[in-house]
Order: sequence, then C-alpha cells, then structure tokens
Amino acid sequence: MTLYKVFYDVLADLADLFDGEDHIGGHEAARELRAITKRVHTPLLPAHQVLTKTIQSALSISPLPIAAKIAKAMPLIDWHSSGMVDGRIRSEISDHMATAELVGPDGMIYSEHLRVGLFVQSANLDYVTREHAAEESFIMLGGSAYWHSSASPPRLCKTGDIIFHPSNTSHASVTKDEPFIAAWRWTGDIGYDTYTLTG
Repeated sequence: MTLYKVFYDVLADLADLFDGEDHIGGHEAARELRAITKRVHTPLLPAHQVLTKTIQSALSISPLPIAAKIAKAMPLIDWHSSGMVDGRIRSEISDHMATAELVGPDGMIYSEHLRVGLFVQSANLDYVTREHAAEESFIMLGGSAYWHSSASPPRLCKTGDIIFHPSNTSHASVTKDEPFIAAWRWTGDIGYDTYTLTG
C-alpha cells in the first residue's frame, strides 16, 4: 500500500468519525472528505515535521484505529507550529502544539468551505481560553486532556471523546502528564481573523 493510499484512507476514516459526531457541520465535513477521496490528485507538496516525538507519543496512548494510519502517513502530513504570524498565540504555548490542516483554504488539499485537520498538544500545557466564529469539533484520537468551555465545566476527555464548540464559544484545553492528538474541523465562518486568545 502506497503512502498516498494510506493518506487518503486517513481522510476516509476522518469522514466516518465526523459523521459519527452527529452535528450538521460534522456531516458537511464528512461529505467534503468523501468527495476528495474520490478524485484524482496531484502529488502533495513536501511536508514539514515539528514535535515529531510528541505526535508519535500521542498516537500510542490508547489510540483509535486511525492512529496507525496517521503514523504510517506521517512523511506526507504537513505539520506546523500552532502559532499565528501575528503572535496571537504566545510562543510559550504555540511552541508546544502542532497543527496539520489537511483540507481547507490553507490546507494540503484546497477547500474554501471548511477546515479539517489534526492537532497535537504537548503534556503539561494550558492552551488557554480562546474563541472564534467557526463551529468546531475535536475528536480525541489518542491521549487525554481536560476541556472546558463557557457552556460546560472542565471534563477529562480521552480517546474517542468528541468536544463540540458552537460558534463564538470560549473554550480551553489543559494536558497533564500526557499529550493528546485529535482530529478537528471548522465549519461556518472559518476565517482566522475571528480567532481571539482571551486567557
């Protein structure tokens, strides 16, 4: 099985996960991902790799089955520090997180309608309160973290748990002794210009 086949299998598995979320935005993400997997694609650009050991660790902690495919497809996945060029996320936080936008306006595969990707947060890190106009979901693929929002108190989320944030909901994630990796999607107003870090 080629790496490209594994990469598109990851997208197909993400479609199933987001469908299982049972929100309209999750179904929208699933439809887009399935449409992408049916198309013929040009080769992907060379991938950046950051926080590789943290990603590998998170993929090994009580993982969902998709984690093995992500690990195999890692040479193709374009990871970046989760900071923003304008410094909205402070470096002492952003240097310990990584994001791969698989599909989206800035993604490995272009889509103007949504953003879908992977996110990893290192152990012992408080990714402080933030909010944005996009509706957002995280699906925990490995590891654990405490999540809370303006709509819910802190709760320990582990592999398989879904964290849903309606538009403009303040939320935060805090890791303790282990990292986590999650799939994420933004639907609705997906512009980064609405992202604010308030914590």
